Amino acid sequence: MDSNALYTAIDAHFLAPDALRRAALLARHGRAAAEGWFKVEMIALLDSLAKDGTIDDWRSDYPITEEGKQRCDFRIVIVGKPLWLEAKTLIDPARQAADMGFIGKSAGFADDLVKLMRVPDPDRAVLLFVLPRPSPAQWSDLLATYARRIAPLAFDEQSRIEDYPDALYVCKLALKEMF
Repeated sequence: MDSNALYTAIDAHFLAPDALRRAALLARHGRAAAEGWFKVEMIALLDSLAKDGTIDDWRSDYPITEEGKQRCDFRIVIVGKPLWLEAKTLIDPARQAADMGFIGKSAGFADDLVKLMRVPDPDRAVLLFVLPRPSPAQWSDLLATYARRIAPLAFDEQSRIEDYPDALYVCKLALKEMF
């Protein structure tokens, strides 16, 4: 299994009808709890994938350095190679981008990109659970604006927003080395 197969399993899990219903409820009523719910669901999924041998191993809240001061949401081992994965939730980013720090002066997921740059392994990514899914044009504008604001940090979008339902976009961003 490679990271593409892992991403396919993540999509299958979160795009199931029950998960989409819960995501829609969180978008309307549970904004503060949304990120926690997505992380708990990731834990359940990764546990299942490890038990059936699809992935070698995984850990949550994994220390990035020996001091353990900074931690990554998930460290997943696939065919002997680690993938470091941060998970973030963006609710109605087209309307609330500045309030959530996505485009405003606060860090948004830029802190996660900086943190992931400290990881010694090359495979590092951020999962953005975006609900509801913005239009492709809105999303493109948001990502372009954000990319300009965090330069020289950079990311490569590994998913296509057009492939997702209105309720949820599971965006995969791979960290790109800029130095």
